[in-house]
Amino acid sequence: MPSTGHYEPVSDYYLQDESQDLRGRTVTGPDGDLGTVKDMLVDPDIQKVAMIELSDGRRIPIKYVRLHGSQVRIVTENQR
Repeated sequence: MPSTGHYEPVSDYYLQDESQDLRGRTVTGPDGDLGTVKDMLVDPDIQKVAMIELSDGRRIPIKYVRLHGSQVRIVTENQR
């Protein structure tokens, strides 16, 4: 089923693995720190996290997000 593009905050859901809760963690990218994860956004059509929202309001699709220990890293298309 294609997504409707509507996202809900992860706080409306139960996380099966609390260690993957990214909220409050610093995000780094190829050019350095990007900010902090404000929220994780769930696509209700598939019941999965689809994006992270940074403290400045930017949204990053989860396909570019990697968790390395406690670090959140954003990868480019070439690094996936």
